[in-house]
Amino acid sequence: MYKSYKKPFLNIITSWGKKIHDKNFNKPPIYLGGCGRSGTTLLLSILSSHPEIFACKKELKLFKEVTRGESGEIIPKRMDRLYRSLITHKVAETCNRWCEKTPRNVRHIQEISSYHNGNYKFLNIVRDGRDVILSQHPNSPETYWVNPERWINDVSAAYEERNNPNVYTVRYEDMILDFDQAIEKICAFLDIPKCDEIENWHLHTTVRKNNAYFGDVQRIFKGSIEKWKKPKNKDRAEELMKYDEAKKLLSFYGYEV
Repeated sequence: MYKSYKKPFLNIITSWGKKIHDKNFNKPPIYLGGCGRSGTTLLLSILSSHPEIFACKKELKLFKEVTRGESGEIIPKRMDRLYRSLITHKVAETCNRWCEKTPRNVRHIQEISSYHNGNYKFLNIVRDGRDVILSQHPNSPETYWVNPERWINDVSAAYEERNNPNVYTVRYEDMILDFDQAIEKICAFLDIPKCDEIENWHLHTTVRKNNAYFGDVQRIFKGSIEKWKKPKNKDRAEELMKYDEAKKLLSFYGYEV
């Protein structure tokens, strides 16, 4: 709970940020989600290069805490984080929508849909779970970033929304192996033109540094795919394959089982 002296300050931020929001944005917001280490940061960096998209540089976790109004409507407790982002980062005149990336958005699609009355776009990114659970944490090299259970739970949440027309699933591997086609499909889903800036996103991205990159922005490289097939990673990959649900999800999304 916030201390009382913070409330006036939050009210000022909300009022100021909302004016910026209403002045600049007239198209549905874009949310990114998926299990951590699946490429959510990469996708945010790519989309941030598009002239029509304002990308929030930090994970705002807008739907981590929600309450309900008198009519049962969803009310995120920390929308002020969005408004703060609009105040502290310049919104280009060409931008007409905003994009927010928090991996665990994937667990809150129904709340997002309710809050925006169905007027939103959600990009779910999925990656072979055997590669995901191999990723080591940058602050603790001896620790794996994602455990098998988290991958299963996050991907299962997206699977439940597979028939939702506002949700489009991007396979990380498709984005790496055939970038042009993957981006063309994403742009079509978002109803934005495929432009030079997004085709050369690494030159135009506004999201250049992130913990997920272990430093500055990284260009796409194929070496990040199928690391689980290396003999040294066999035991770790097998930890995921012990779960029948993992096999089902891998198969559904077109991965070799």
